[in-house]
Amino acid sequence: MEGARLFDIKTFKEIMEHNMCINSSIRDKIKNNLESLLNIRILESDFDTGENERLDVIALGTENNPLIVLFQTTQSESMVSKAVFYLDWLINNKGLFNKLAQKTVPNVNIDSIDWQKAGIFCVGGDFSKFDRYMVSHIGRNIELIRCKKYDRDLLVIETVFKPISINSCRTSALALTSAPNVEQNKTKKYTKVSQVPRIGYCQIENGKHYVVFPGKEKGEIFEIPVTIYLAQNQFVLVDEYNRFQYAFPYWLNDNEILSSNIASFAVVLLKDSEVFIDKGDNMLWKLNNVPSNVQLRDRNIVSVDSQNNFLRFYKQVKHNADSFMMSAKAKGHTLAFVLKILDNGVLLRDIETGKEFFKDMDTEGITFKEQQILCLHEGNIVHTLTSCKFYTLSSFYDKFEYGTVEIKDGLTFLKKLSGEIVIINDAPDYLRPGQVAYVDENNNFCGIEDDGDGQEADTVKRNISNISTFKRVSKKERIEVTKQV
Repeated sequence: MEGARLFDIKTFKEIMEHNMCINSSIRDKIKNNLESLLNIRILESDFDTGENERLDVIALGTENNPLIVLFQTTQSESMVSKAVFYLDWLINNKGLFNKLAQKTVPNVNIDSIDWQKAGIFCVGGDFSKFDRYMVSHIGRNIELIRCKKYDRDLLVIETVFKPISINSCRTSALALTSAPNVEQNKTKKYTKVSQVPRIGYCQIENGKHYVVFPGKEKGEIFEIPVTIYLAQNQFVLVDEYNRFQYAFPYWLNDNEILSSNIASFAVVLLKDSEVFIDKGDNMLWKLNNVPSNVQLRDRNIVSVDSQNNFLRFYKQVKHNADSFMMSAKAKGHTLAFVLKILDNGVLLRDIETGKEFFKDMDTEGITFKEQQILCLHEGNIVHTLTSCKFYTLSSFYDKFEYGTVEIKDGLTFLKKLSGEIVIINDAPDYLRPGQVAYVDENNNFCGIEDDGDGQEADTVKRNISNISTFKRVSKKERIEVTKQV
């Protein structure tokens, strides 16, 4: 007999297990009991990262360590890649975490928070063999927790992977690759092209993803997880066979001409007030000659010369459909915005074409919601993006409505061109009366066109009287439209 089986002790009949995805009902029950289950203190639930994604739970552990809890939304979702991404996000947003901790735990000592033990709990119905393999090799504080549903409304929660010791993990800034397994790769079709893993940037051409290294060496990227999309010019880590390992949230500027002095791209590690780099091979090198006016963060991507002298750092990827549509198309995927969920299916809008279509499905127990994005391959859902802003803050979206901001009784309203007054969802604190703002078709805040400074209120009203909803092309064009009289 393999594995654990559950029996009724009176009848000795086996209680059968059911494959499950964590639907909203089960997720809410687990979330309501997380503090006792994981022995953590919840700081915030459903937190908007500002990058068009929401984090299920941000928490503080018993060892005063920062934690994030992620729930699996689809059975095929790659949890480990997502966990590594948000662990980096957590470490890069220490100030934000400290504010949440001070808000929720008034007596917390911010200086005593142990960032060396920052971690992620992944809670899911099951995890693929690829997830289990990767999490056991990357040396990060990521724990996999599986939920199994049985007859008689029984739920079993078990830890399927837990790091042996966070302190014994490799101190490399990456720690993302395992030692080469030559024997295993004898049966693979891949050719070994390097002695060590390397960092390059992605180029998408003719429906394929390539990695480009300094010196213009180029090769196809293999084994990209089905749920991972790469932006053009986004930095990636590949192993010796050019197999995908990790996607960094940084990219090259469009049309940037690379210096011939660049010998390597590397990821930054701040340690003991010094700056180190890892070029992808888990070896740490001291970064030399960083200008005094450059402030680097953990996990920043930089370029260096052959003597490890700093050359430049790179900007974060814009997390919207403009960045990732080419990658999705290269995989044969369709990105669809959920307009309406009905009993017998869902009404969707193809993000690229704008065409609306109906998809038949049983919607009982589904985990996605309206205003989220479904990633479809041959009609099947392979991934869900939770934030509508992935779509609405891209050039593919053309349903904006403009108006002037009004604030009353602590609520922020938008008076639209039609005269309709609506509450602005997710309105930021910096909005002021009289500003020209725009929202999407569901009245979610998208942006402002005018800061209102130096203009009379009636001038703003006249300026917006000629604005009509239009397909956004550029910030400059939008500003010009708001100034039309």
